[in-house]
Amino acid sequence: MRLVAGIDCGSGFTKAVLVAQNGDMSVMGKGKAKSGVNMEEAATTALEAALQDAGLTRSDVHYIATTGFGRYGVGFRDIQVTEITSGARGAHSLFPSSRCVLDIGSQSTRAMTMNESGKVRSFKTNDKCAAGSGMFIARAAKYLEIPIERVGECSLRATNPQPISSVCAVLAESEIINHVSAGVSVENILRGIHDSLADRAVGMLKRVGRDGEVTFIGGVACQSGIVKALEDKLGTRVHVPPDCEYVCALGAALLGHKRLAMKESAASLTQVS
Repeated sequence: MRLVAGIDCGSGFTKAVLVAQNGDMSVMGKGKAKSGVNMEEAATTALEAALQDAGLTRSDVHYIATTGFGRYGVGFRDIQVTEITSGARGAHSLFPSSRCVLDIGSQSTRAMTMNESGKVRSFKTNDKCAAGSGMFIARAAKYLEIPIERVGECSLRATNPQPISSVCAVLAESEIINHVSAGVSVENILRGIHDSLADRAVGMLKRVGRDGEVTFIGGVACQSGIVKALEDKLGTRVHVPPDCEYVCALGAALLGHKRLAMKESAASLTQVS
């Protein structure tokens, strides 16, 4: 059994996925840890959690691929790949017919198109302001005294969503405060936030040339409210994987398998010659 670990070193959380090749690719385990300032420590913790989930040990791992903004901070990696590449590869493995991927994480939003093999054709990223990312939702939820786990369901109960028009996180927070002062319900504020993020995401999808099915990945995709907002604005169903926040780690592991196979093939040819 060839076992490869994919580790997504995100700004909020670090996720690890173990993928084994036994004729086909199988996910053996997954784990997560808060990122913090020490990326190698977070990667180690996430990997150990994935190994425990799989009932395996570190010695069982043949290759490690990292992705995400902190991918260079993991010294024990064998290879690093961008989150654009890993996100597309992971999404393609789950929804092969999809040609467009939207990834909203803690600090950035990414939109990309890919070909039939999962290779990226074009992409756009918006990481200049927290108002376009999951971190803004987390900050808003804290101010509104709503657990982040309940944000999605609360948003779905909105009856009169109040738009958040500012592109700056600081100004957007001021809008939220004004809505609260005016007596607007938490549900309508949260749906307004989701609508705002969905508007920006749809704009990015248009710029990369969206065509056909869309797969939505990243931690924010766990929130049913923004999924609904996105589907309303796109006018179509959006694919959301069950473990949406682990998709980049999955893609890194799959790409790690490919690179390891190439490495072993090259070594075999060298021995023959």
